[in-house]
Amino acid sequence: MHIVTTSWDDGDIRDLRIAELLVQYGMKGSFYVPVKPFNGQPSLNAEQMRQMTATGMEIGAHGVDHEIMSELTLDQTKAVVRESKRFLEDTLGSEVPMFCYPRGRYTTQTMRCLEEAGYRGARTTRMLSTSTQFNKYQMPTSAQVYPHPPVRYMRNLARHKNVVGMFDYLFRLRGEQDWVQLGKTLFDRVERQGGVWHLYGHSWEIDQLGLWGGFEELLKYVSRRDDVRYLTNSQVLQHLTASALN
Repeated sequence: MHIVTTSWDDGDIRDLRIAELLVQYGMKGSFYVPVKPFNGQPSLNAEQMRQMTATGMEIGAHGVDHEIMSELTLDQTKAVVRESKRFLEDTLGSEVPMFCYPRGRYTTQTMRCLEEAGYRGARTTRMLSTSTQFNKYQMPTSAQVYPHPPVRYMRNLARHKNVVGMFDYLFRLRGEQDWVQLGKTLFDRVERQGGVWHLYGHSWEIDQLGLWGGFEELLKYVSRRDDVRYLTNSQVLQHLTASALN
């Protein structure tokens, strides 16, 4: 199978530009929105979120106030995951099936609370993955719209104890640090071998660093392929589950 999905964190108003580009290129995205505006910046309002879902995008939870989930007590964790889900579902009038861990931090307690609260899955910040085999509450990504130096990729893989991924980055991906080229290379791998290509980022960061041109170049590269399914994060999980049952 060949799957492309994207996800975008923090609910910044500039997510609207990302959504417009995704629609333009026939792609989908999951937008993870905290209840309170991130860093006090202008954020998506109820009507804008509803308009995004009407175009095939997905809204997911990202905490109440962008809490670092690994630092919370059990009671705090339960409160955050329930309140963020309730708020967004009341706002949208529909189910919110996904959660994204702020800064990628979580524990087994966090995952257990998400499952108990009725979430179907959760996205991490683990990068350089194209695998279809992962825990639904530990959804990885392939690439980020951000100019990471090689050491950051290595630290990301080391934090997740991904020794195979470290070897792959150093020797097969040759320590590539150009994020656009890295994204293309990982997509080419999915085209050859099958898998999930997952691009993520933050619209405010893309704007601040002037990365819109590279972002659109990457969208053009992976879009409108006849053999690729373009899905939201929750649709990816549904598709993988259905495929495993057949």
